[in-house]
Amino acid sequence: MKKNMLRRHNSALISVLCLVFTAGILTAAVLSLSKSGTFTVTTHVDLQRSMLIAEGVANRVQWLMAADRNLNPNDKPGTVDYTTFEYDRFMADGVKHTLEYYGETVQVQVVDAVNGWDMGQSQYQSVLNMISGQEDAGEDVVDLCEEISQLIADYIDSDENIQERGMESADYEDAMKKPLPRNAAMQFREEFLYIRNFTELFPLDKDGRLSAVRLIPPANTSDLSGNPSLFTVTRKDVELNFPDLGEDEIDNIMQALKLWREDRELLSDNLDEDLYNQLTAKFSAVESGAYTVIISAPSDGVSRNRPFRKLIFSYAGFEVSGPPDKLLKYMEWNFL
Repeated sequence: MKKNMLRRHNSALISVLCLVFTAGILTAAVLSLSKSGTFTVTTHVDLQRSMLIAEGVANRVQWLMAADRNLNPNDKPGTVDYTTFEYDRFMADGVKHTLEYYGETVQVQVVDAVNGWDMGQSQYQSVLNMISGQEDAGEDVVDLCEEISQLIADYIDSDENIQERGMESADYEDAMKKPLPRNAAMQFREEFLYIRNFTELFPLDKDGRLSAVRLIPPANTSDLSGNPSLFTVTRKDVELNFPDLGEDEIDNIMQALKLWREDRELLSDNLDEDLYNQLTAKFSAVESGAYTVIISAPSDGVSRNRPFRKLIFSYAGFEVSGPPDKLLKYMEWNFL
């Protein structure tokens, strides 16, 4: 009898130990999941906070732009000596600004929304002709321009006649891209991404945007026609528009623009007057009234102890009295 009681006690002890062991494993698992979830939630909350910060900064910058134009209506970007002002100037000149907003340090750049190649319905062929007509354009570039030209033509025309290297409805359906093509003028810049091999000629930028191509503004927002802004030009833009310039001259141009954006050194201090005049004949040094704003974490590493979502948006500028009809219309709003 004593042996039976001992066996029962041992069985009970084993059961209790198993229960304690199982509970310990479950507790450890819960703690581990809780710790992992804390890291995940913290990152998510920080990103959400950064988006709210960026939206607040976006609102402030628009009014700072309006105030600057109201106080200095005749100033041209690239010619303003920032050191002569007691307050920071906000112009469409690509200069890097630092703002403090609710304990967060952010970097702001403003450029003109009239930038990039104008690939509108009546302009895209001229752009492709310029690229393929360069002396150093290889056969592959000429061939690619021809292919893209035909693809765009089929995408925007209203018929089903297929060009030699184009695509129409049946082709897009076979490629699982129904209901393309639009068969009308493009309404968004990103529609060019539907064009086969388009990004081989116009690559996406470091933020994944098609910034090499000009925005297509929605109706009743802004007119983005005209020469692109001088302060957004790339080396390729200069090479295509000034094929006779030497490498050293192009180096000087790009360096002068960099020194202006980063150190606010006047263009006149680093560019020959004749060269500057040549540039402004092709690129605009006057604000169009439509702007693209880039809000990001500071590039010098300040306040980088938490994640920050970059915000890039484009809008039609307004006066200090506010936008027409009290309605602000955006042409682009991207969190990256």
